[in-house]
Amino acid sequence: MGRHGRRIWWLAGMAAVGLALWGAWQLGALNWLWEENHPIRPVVEALSWVAGIAGLILGILALVVSLRQLRSDHGAQGGTAPRPSDATGKYAIEVRDGRGVQIGDHNAQTNHFDR
Repeated sequence: MGRHGRRIWWLAGMAAVGLALWGAWQLGALNWLWEENHPIRPVVEALSWVAGIAGLILGILALVVSLRQLRSDHGAQGGTAPRPSDATGKYAIEVRDGRGVQIGDHNAQTNHFDR
């Protein structure tokens, strides 16, 4: 299933949730939210605090993991600068061990500069 198919399923799911909430609203199933003395209201408020704190912790953990992955990727590259092929255009030339390697257009050409 491609991106388009997943997007359609996601939108259909969101529409179904919206329709269910609208129906609950119209039928009065959510009126207990406005009653201050309802026995379920403190439970829902407590769960909202727990969900908020858990979301904050999860966001911080995701940031730490992404920064660690970024550092490990940079360390694996040996701290070298990115190849200039994106900035310079169609072709890039790398020099390795006295040899030039032309990269681009599915064309790999090796030139010996030391001869």
